[in-house]
Amino acid sequence: MNCPFCAIAAGQLPAHLLHEDEHFLVILDIYPIRPAHVLLVSREHAPHLSDLPLPARERLVALAERVQRALRACGHGRDGINIMINDGPASNQHVPHFHLHLVPRRLGDLPWLLWRMLTRFLPLGRKTLQRRLEGEADALRQALQREA
Repeated sequence: MNCPFCAIAAGQLPAHLLHEDEHFLVILDIYPIRPAHVLLVSREHAPHLSDLPLPARERLVALAERVQRALRACGHGRDGINIMINDGPASNQHVPHFHLHLVPRRLGDLPWLLWRMLTRFLPLGRKTLQRRLEGEADALRQALQREA
C-alpha cells in the first residue's frame, strides 16, 4: 500500500503531529489553504467515513470540537471554521484515506482562499511555509493539551 497517511501513522513519513489517540492523528495540512489548516486522520486505513470503525466515528465529533477550541484559543477561526470531509474522488479527495479538514476562516478571506486552493500544490515559498507550520504546530500542541 502506498498511502501517505498510513506512512505517517507508522512513523515512516514526517508530519506536524499535534495530537494522537487510539483512533486519530491530528496534523497540520502540508498544503494548507488557510493558516492552521488541520487534518484529523484516521489511524487505521479507511478510505471513506463509512469504512471507519464505529468507535472512531463516535469519537470524531468530540475530537473535532476540541481541535476547534484549540484553534480559536490560538487566534485562528474566530470568525468561522470550515469542517470538511471529502469522501471519494469526485468530492476532491486526493488521498483515499479518511481525513477531516478544519479550515480556520476570516471574514473577507474568500478571494485569497480561492487563490490558495488553485496554487496550494506549487512549490513556491515552501521554506517560509515550513517555518510557519512549525510555529503553528507548537502553539496548537500547547492549546490542545489545555483543552484535554
